[in-house]
Amino acid sequence: MTRPAAALDDAFVRVAARLPEVPVPVPADLDETLDALDWRAAPADVARVAALFVALAAGSVSLAVVAPLPALVLAAYVLAGACAARHAPSLALALRESRLVGAVPGSSPVSPSASGSNPPRRRGGVRRRDGRDALADALTRAVRATAGTPETPLDAVAPTLPTPGLRRAVALVRAAVETPAADRGRVLDRALSAAHDATERHVRTGTRAVRGPVNAVYAFGVILPLALVGLVPVAPAAGVALPLGLVAVCYDAVLPLALLAVAAWALANRPAVFPAGRADATADRDRRRAVLAGLGAGALAALGCVALGVAWALPVSVPCCAVGVALAVATRASVAVDERADAVADGLPDVTAVVGRRLAAGDPPETAVAAVGDALPGPAGELFAAADRTRRALGRPLDAAFFGRRGVIGPEHGPRVAGTVRLVLDAATGGAAGGRVLTEVADGLDAVHRLETEARADLADLVDTLVRTGGLFAPAIAGATVTLAGHVGTFAGTGAALPVPTLGLIVGAYVAWSAVVLTALAVCLDRGVRPAPLCHRVGSCLASAGACYACAAAATALLL
Repeated sequence: MTRPAAALDDAFVRVAARLPEVPVPVPADLDETLDALDWRAAPADVARVAALFVALAAGSVSLAVVAPLPALVLAAYVLAGACAARHAPSLALALRESRLVGAVPGSSPVSPSASGSNPPRRRGGVRRRDGRDALADALTRAVRATAGTPETPLDAVAPTLPTPGLRRAVALVRAAVETPAADRGRVLDRALSAAHDATERHVRTGTRAVRGPVNAVYAFGVILPLALVGLVPVAPAAGVALPLGLVAVCYDAVLPLALLAVAAWALANRPAVFPAGRADATADRDRRRAVLAGLGAGALAALGCVALGVAWALPVSVPCCAVGVALAVATRASVAVDERADAVADGLPDVTAVVGRRLAAGDPPETAVAAVGDALPGPAGELFAAADRTRRALGRPLDAAFFGRRGVIGPEHGPRVAGTVRLVLDAATGGAAGGRVLTEVADGLDAVHRLETEARADLADLVDTLVRTGGLFAPAIAGATVTLAGHVGTFAGTGAALPVPTLGLIVGAYVAWSAVVLTALAVCLDRGVRPAPLCHRVGSCLASAGACYACAAAATALLL
């Protein structure tokens, strides 16, 4: 069984093993959270790691005698680390629940006729599942926990589901196991309908919950603070002293941490995350090309800043462009694999319908699978055509052509594709009866696809706003206001102009931070935590932010 955020769990265990056995208060809810995650870390381990950050923050305060503002910034970030260590398990559990909600509707696209095909079942009605998703992990854990007991795995899984509607759906599946075959299909239909309705309600509720805070982040956490930079030099005229040190604390400590906190909250309350593959597990990364592209982008950014007369933007634009382009190039191949795997998943309803119709017409399984490549264009048809070629070339059965050592199904396709292909192969052994099952299963897959599409559409405007703000609007506003701030002191007669290089570095650091955080939040809201698309979009927006920051500053200086 896969542990959620296993790397984080291992990190807690390793760090806690090096800490002294000092008794620290342990939050009451931590034990239940870690047990639900099936982590190896004990509650005391997490508490001791959080206490370590608190001790480091207390130590950094002693530096206030020498450097008050840097000590304050350091203490703020270290305390943020303590909060992150304390709440990381809760965030991991919230993400797991989101994936669990997204996995349930597509876990059993069963039609009334499916009950008559007698698919292979484990004890308690738990069918074999290929791939690893949150539901598969929950079922695996339930099978182990109920071994040798009268309780069934479905009985054990139901209480762990995050919504009453999903618990009702699982209860109906459990009841269908004991229902006579003639009525089993109707009960399973009700279970599937309950799962779809519960997931849709969860998506709508989650979207409404995150919309307000995300819009507040856009308005009050990014746009307004960057626009107010222009007021810094005229503050003395109003009798308000705003030293650059205080501005640095606000823009490089208070605002970034507040932005990160709201992003973490929005991510924890994200609607359902539907199962996906791991393109980063199969695609090769050309690190050398990525490094060279990053160095080239950094050099071009440096030349551009000097040529445009905004050399003070070099410390911001050069790192942003170099790191951003390197990330985007390094993950480009993985993103291409990921997009192709998504296209395969989108074609599953059509694949199932084609195979079902051919089986119902009396074709053997091999002919039905080969027909998919001829009937359907696109990645889904190509996948089945490749499986047919593998079967004929190696003389192996269909199962080996898809899932064998040289099979066409890989980690990048994810549990939904693997599970659906397994369902198709299982039904194919039933001949014409299995074909009729698959034609009705295709309708269930269509419903799951529509549900996911509607869920993403509900968040589309928020996602687009976050990406454009981080990569375009925020750096453009920041570059313009920093340039204005360098001149407004002289215009208003309030004294010498502010040192633009210092102010530009302070504000530029927040621009880079917001580009990373806002874009990462947008990708995670849209598709869940998927490393390849996440790194690619963050890299693209970071490079865009660095370029827009310098260009906006140069354009503003040209107009003054």
